[in-house]
Formats: sequence, structure tokens, C-alpha cells
Amino acid sequence: MKLRCQLEDFVVDEQIERLPKSGSFGLYQLHKTDIGTLEALYHVRRVWNLSASQVSHAGLKDRHAQTSQWITIRNGPPAGLQSDRLKLVYRGRTSRPLDAGAIRSNHFEIVLRQLTSIAAKTICERAGQHDGLTVPNFFDQQRFGSLGYSSEFAAAAWCRRNYEQAVWLLLADPNSHDRSEEKQQKQILRDNWGSWSDCRQLLNRSHRRSIVTYLDDHPTRFRKALALIRPELRGLCLAAFQSAVWNRMLVHCLGLLSPDSTPERVGDMTIPVGLLNPELLSRLPESLPLPSARCRNLTPVLKALANESLAPYELTLEKMKVVFPRDRFFARGQRSCWIRPGNMCATPQTDERYAGFTAVRLAFELPPGCYATMLVKALTSDIQMASAREPCSEPVNGSDTS
Repeated sequence: MKLRCQLEDFVVDEQIERLPKSGSFGLYQLHKTDIGTLEALYHVRRVWNLSASQVSHAGLKDRHAQTSQWITIRNGPPAGLQSDRLKLVYRGRTSRPLDAGAIRSNHFEIVLRQLTSIAAKTICERAGQHDGLTVPNFFDQQRFGSLGYSSEFAAAAWCRRNYEQAVWLLLADPNSHDRSEEKQQKQILRDNWGSWSDCRQLLNRSHRRSIVTYLDDHPTRFRKALALIRPELRGLCLAAFQSAVWNRMLVHCLGLLSPDSTPERVGDMTIPVGLLNPELLSRLPESLPLPSARCRNLTPVLKALANESLAPYELTLEKMKVVFPRDRFFARGQRSCWIRPGNMCATPQTDERYAGFTAVRLAFELPPGCYATMLVKALTSDIQMASAREPCSEPVNGSDTS
């Protein structure tokens, strides 16, 4: 099976609650292709000379996809903006900035390719389960894009107050998503770490070099250097670490896995991928808290679960907190342990990209914060290898399955 063969094979449309129609905030719809949300917003801020505090968004959307989402800009102009990979459309005014609570759902349209007719039929049958298609609500790999080859979370070092390690991980740890220039700049830091004057001369003009300039003048003040790293980058690293700990909590809750589960590496750990059977679902709590020292009134069982999940990082729940700088924090709240997609339908069709194979178009809705890729993996986990072995001579017969 192949996913994301082309950008139009993965389409996401963010649905928000109805907002007031007047106020000091401009409301915009951001359409983007092959660019991350934060990168797109940085482009908008640079073109319109906006501060980071003026621009608010509800969620982060995939880079390798065609996506649509909503943003607000305080005192934003009644105008649009367009570039190679994004289009910003003005939709009116509202009285408050967007936040995650504004998202009602996300609508997905995803095409799975290079399937045999049998594999396509199996996927359509699973998608059409009338007794409730249920999937563990793990954070998927996209959440851990900031995790480098070291597989160490900068936020864990931050919580342990090892500020030098946190700065190194954020600025120098190589990453599979790095482009050629980024790889080169990180290599300079790794080769010359501690020789700040040399780093300063070798690095291109950038945010990274500004931090190195500070360290050249204050070689031991990594605590302050961490504070100089862009707040949005530090926020992403906190979210990634918290998500990894939450994933561990859910794995512990699942206990013995069902026979249909397939292990998969996500972030720094292995999680079970597959549909939840009723017996396993009955043993799961409805939700788990997002772990951090900010959690209040946890039961002894939940506290022990969080501490067990934090042990690999040499932390406890009480120590999972940000002491400095205090402009970013771990999130608070509950996350559902399982999800059921809404308005699910699966349509088999001829695969125009891979001759002789069948494609399946999936359309569904998920609550905010849930990963469509986890649903896809659950639907296909035990047929991915078989699906690519031999082509089929004709597409699967049948209509939409919902």
C-alpha cells in the first residue's frame, strides 16, 4: 500500500465553530500545499510585517498535503495573500482570537494506492463496520517531527534543567526532515560546539547564529540561550514530549495487545496499531490526562501510571514542568483514549498512478487533535505487505461503503 503518492491524495479541511461576525480580529482561511502551518504563518507575518502575538491559529496541519484551516489576525487587513504554496482568503471579522477550542472537526479525503482487489475490498469492508470502527487515539509520527536522530526530547532535558543539552538538541541534533542547508548548519555546530567564535564565523546569518553570538559573549549561560530560542519552537518541543509520555500511558493501559495489533515505531517508542476489539475497548478508560506537574487531583492509579511512563526520561510527574523561561507551558486537559470516525465512506477506484492496481478513497471526519494516519494504519496494518505483491486486473466492484 502507498499513501501520499501526490499532495492531492491527502486533503484536510478544518471545520470551526460559528464565530461572532464583528470585532477587531480579521478572520482568514489559509489554504496551503506542501508547507507546514508554522512556516506558512511565518511567511504571512513577514509579508504583512506582523508580530507573532497578532496571529492566532487553532491547529497544526500536515506539511505533505493539501490543507485548509482558519486563522485570526488582530487588526488584520481586509485583504488576501497568495504565494507559491499558500493562499490566504479574508472571510470577515470576529471579536476574539482563534484557539484549539474553536475546532469542531477535521474533514479528510485520503487516497490509498497500489492495492490488490482483495486488499481494497478488505479495507472497504472494515471502513463500513456498522458496530463502530474504533481506533486507539495515539499521537502519530507527525507530532514528533522535532525529534532528531538522537531520539532524545529537548523538553525532557529542559525539565531536568540540563539547559546545555536542551539547546544542543534544539539547534544541532540532525533530523530526517532537515534540508541540505539545515544539515550543513547543524553539522557546523556539532563540529565546533563550545568554540562559539568559530561557530559564529562559519554559520549563515540566522536565528541560530544570533543564539551562538550570545553564547560567544556568555559561554556558560545556556539557561538564557534556551530562552532566546523562538517560543514557537520551544512550544513544539514541549508538545512532542508530552505526547510521547501520553502515548506511553495509553500503551500501559492497553496491556496485553489484541492479536490483530501490529507494532510500529512512533517517536521514541513502539506502539500497537490496529482496530480495537470490544473486549479490549471495555478495559480502556475513556480518557487520560495530558501529563505534567500542572495535573491536579489525580487518583493514585493515574499518578502511578504517569510516573511509570516518565521513568525512561529520568523524571517524575512533579518534575515535569518548565521553570524558566515561563512563556511556554505543558498543556492541560484530557485526551480520549480511542476515537470513532464520523461520516466514514470508502470508495474503490482504478489506480491511475499504478497500472493494474486498485485505489481506495477514504472520506471521514475526526475530532480535533486526532490523527487520520492512525486510522489508516489501523485499517491496513495486517495487509500492507500483501497488498503490493501482485497487481489486479480490474478494480473492486461496488459502491460507497459507509
